[in-house]
Amino acid sequence: MKIGTTKTAVAAVAAVAVLALSACGGGSGTQQSGQGVAKQITIAAVNDQTGPVAYAGVGASKGAQLAIDQINEQGFLGDGVTLKLQQTDTAGEIDRAVSEMTKTMADNDVSVILGPTMAQQAAAVAPAVGQRKVPTVFTQSGSEGVVVNDYTFRATAPMESYYDIAAKWLGDNGLKNVSVIYNATYPTFANLGKTVFPKDAAANGVKVGQSIEVQSTTQDFTGQAQQIAQANPPAVSMMLIASQAVTFMKQLRQAGYQGQIVGTSVQGSGNAAAAGAAANGLVYPVDFSSAMNGETSQAFTKAFTAKYGKAPDAYAAEGFDALWWVARGIKASNDSSRSGIQKGLVQVAGHGFTGAMGDLTFDGNDMRVTGAMVKWDGSKESLVD
Repeated sequence: MKIGTTKTAVAAVAAVAVLALSACGGGSGTQQSGQGVAKQITIAAVNDQTGPVAYAGVGASKGAQLAIDQINEQGFLGDGVTLKLQQTDTAGEIDRAVSEMTKTMADNDVSVILGPTMAQQAAAVAPAVGQRKVPTVFTQSGSEGVVVNDYTFRATAPMESYYDIAAKWLGDNGLKNVSVIYNATYPTFANLGKTVFPKDAAANGVKVGQSIEVQSTTQDFTGQAQQIAQANPPAVSMMLIASQAVTFMKQLRQAGYQGQIVGTSVQGSGNAAAAGAAANGLVYPVDFSSAMNGETSQAFTKAFTAKYGKAPDAYAAEGFDALWWVARGIKASNDSSRSGIQKGLVQVAGHGFTGAMGDLTFDGNDMRVTGAMVKWDGSKESLVD
């Protein structure tokens, strides 16, 4: 998920820097800058396919593959030009992400990388990405320390950049007092719960009462649930990873709380379903939902559902837009070398484009979206005003 650096990640940064600088080249297929567009371009996805946040990596890779299918079928990059996706699993481990990214960057057949979704992993490898000059587009990885050089890009808007719509929704609906519970282990949630949301809430006339920190190891929320239920605020804002949120919502309802629960995009993509009736009526801001009614969003949803037999999640939309960003970059620079793709990505970011997540703009190499508030009714998401 959108999580940031830890002491382990800092140590891994040093390790990957040494490994990357000493790594030998892999294949012999690296195209030199200025040689135009190669007939086959390899994109390596290095992200979680197993482990606690595998849903983010699996979704991103599925979305990326759909984009590649479309790009190849359309001949978007020219007759006979094809993109190929090479998949590697980081399994939720920082050290493994360092190792796999090091090997991938040393493979001269790889032109661009779809990077790790966990921000601890992303922050650990980002410096080496710049040293090795391999353009890498991260999805999720929403904390600081990821987009740090000319070769690091992010196709997920940081949660804090659009979470203000949740505070506005609370204010507009007269929910003027809110308790907050957040996972302080994950810097994205820690920053959101401690700094960003309180400011956004105040700007919308919403007062934060209780503010409760938990850790990633917290699995039983009985005490916190009883504390919140006793205070009985009109709303509760939770910033927890998917499995924690399920347990917390169940225990909060069991403690007798009947008010409004506000989540994060982590509860999207059907992750709230495991909480059963406890999640009914949950609202949360997202960068993408299959309920979004924009033309490009609906076209993506239709194509994804046709390919995979189910509606896409936000992670898939991010992977899809990341790959179309890459393809547009190659076309813009007319150069599929690593340096050519880097220049093309920057060029496309300069004017933005419309993708699965709607109109996409950029702050440097960092994507921004409008976002949308959705409600979970127990089986599906719907847009809310």
